[in-house]
This record gives sequence, structure tokens and C-alpha cells, in this order.
Amino acid sequence: MTTRFDFALPWLLILLPLAVLPLLRRRSDTLVFASVAWLPTDHVGRWVGWLERGCATLAIASLVVGLAQPGRSQLQVLRTGSGAQILILMDRSASMDEPMGSKGVEAPRGESKNKVARAALTRFVELRPNDRLALMMFGTSPVLAMPFTYNHRVIDAAVAATAIGRGMPDTQLDRGMLAALAQFDGRPSSGKRAIVLVSDGGARLDEAVQKRIREGLQRERIALYFIYLRSSVYSPDLNATPPGGATSAEAELHRFFLTLGTPYRLFQAEDAKGMMAAIAEINRQQNAPTTFIEHLPRQDLSLYCFALALLGSALLVLLHTLQVRSWA
Repeated sequence: MTTRFDFALPWLLILLPLAVLPLLRRRSDTLVFASVAWLPTDHVGRWVGWLERGCATLAIASLVVGLAQPGRSQLQVLRTGSGAQILILMDRSASMDEPMGSKGVEAPRGESKNKVARAALTRFVELRPNDRLALMMFGTSPVLAMPFTYNHRVIDAAVAATAIGRGMPDTQLDRGMLAALAQFDGRPSSGKRAIVLVSDGGARLDEAVQKRIREGLQRERIALYFIYLRSSVYSPDLNATPPGGATSAEAELHRFFLTLGTPYRLFQAEDAKGMMAAIAEINRQQNAPTTFIEHLPRQDLSLYCFALALLGSALLVLLHTLQVRSWA
């Protein structure tokens, strides 16, 4: 761990000389006696007097230092674990609100694809305690819900928030992929990297977009996982040969991903069980040891100073109650 000790309000330290005041000689609390030579030596009283001055000095100094707000900033912790940098790219188009695994209008309606995806992704985040995760949604335009972070609670909250409102009317997967790749630009790599694409559709990408996606994945060394949610009889099987040379946007997208030259894996899920199986397999493949540096927020230490000042003040009150005020 690397730290730097500093003060948020260092100018308040000019009040520190006030802590010397209790050490100055005082005559206001001196008891009058006819002949001081007749008094026996009071060793206990002398020590109590020094203790009283010390407590007062400690209380004032601690209070001034606490007001200056000492702390440790620029905290960096080197952590080692099995993790990766993973960006979840989630389709949030209107089609994701349709039921999962529907076989037609006569079949009963089940859970929506969005709900199934949320449950699986929440489980995925739980399984990846050492990962730096990010969440991005795409539809008509990409929306960065949460940048890369080690705080998985905010990732869970961002995943849960995808249930709010209706989906976007269009699916611009090309814009989503390019925006996802941009999140890795200039970011130091600490191990494996991956994009988990969750969608129920595809896209026909032109050559310029294909080139940018291919170069981005190769440059940043990113593995791509495509979880394709098949929701109805109209959703094609991407591993099957289309009859009569017919093709679909989903099949064309899959064939393009196969030519990337970087790690790529397709998962086709027809129900919640299939979605969970895909998430479990991705978790297994991305479970490699990695070392990364975690930046922590500034730690304020003023509370300890105030506690020390309170202790000194409490001792002063105690000694004050034991002090002899008169010989009567």
C-alpha cells in the first residue's frame, strides 16, 4: 500500500502554539499560606499538576490538528486475485421486453428476456468478486450505465435499473460495440479483458464498422462473448445452415465475429436455464489469476484527533473535581 499524509486545511495549524499556554506558570489557583516552608513536599500534587498541564496541552493540540483535517490520500493497494476487466454490453431495445422462449401467440407468456438477463447478470457479478466491471446499454444509442469499477454494489444497482421504463425503439448494435471498445482506450490492462454482449438481435455491419471493431478488439486484446437470446420461432439458430441460402442479420453478425482473429464464443439461450449456463461458462473461462492496483478514497483521520482531545478534556474535568479549592 502506498499512502501520502496530508491536511485538508493546513492553514489552521498556525493555531498550534496555543497548546503551549497550559505550560505557562499561573498564580490564580495558588492557595495562601502563612509560611510556605512549613508545608511538606507534595510529590503527588506536583505530578498531578504536570498531568493537568499535559492533558490541557494534548486537548488543545489534538483539537487544532483535527480541525486541520489530517488524512491519507492517493491510496493505492496492490491486489492479487482471479479477475478480469469485463464490460457487459446489454441490449435495451423494445424487443428485450418480450417473453423469453415464446413459441408463438398460443403459448403462455413467460418472463421477459430483460428479466432473465438481469437475473443471470446479477449472478455473474456475484461470481466475479475481483473483477473490474462496467455496464453499458444500447438501443437507439449507447448509454454508459456504470464505468469500470470494483464496487459491485453499484453494478448490481445499474443492472436492476434496466427494468425501469420501456426499451428503445431500435437496435444500433454497431454504435454499442464501438462505444464499448472506447471504454478500454488508454486503460492499463491488468489481465484478461472481455466484452459480454447480451442481445436478442443482430446487425448488418458495413466494412468500415467491421474494420474498426476488429482492430479495436485486437489492439486492446479483448475476448468477445455473444449471448444470443432466442425468443420465438422467428429467432434463427446461428449454428445451423440456413435453407435455400437465406440469411439473417443475426447470422451475418455471428459469421463476422468468427473472423475477428480474437477469442470469440457464441451462446444461444432459449430460456433462463440456458442463460445461466452461458454465464457459468463465461465465468469459468475468465477465471485467470491477475494483479491490479486499486485506488482508494482519501481516509480522514480527524476523528481520532477529536477522540484524543475528548479524552484529554475528560481527564481535565476529573482532575478539576479533585483539586483542593480552600483550606477551610
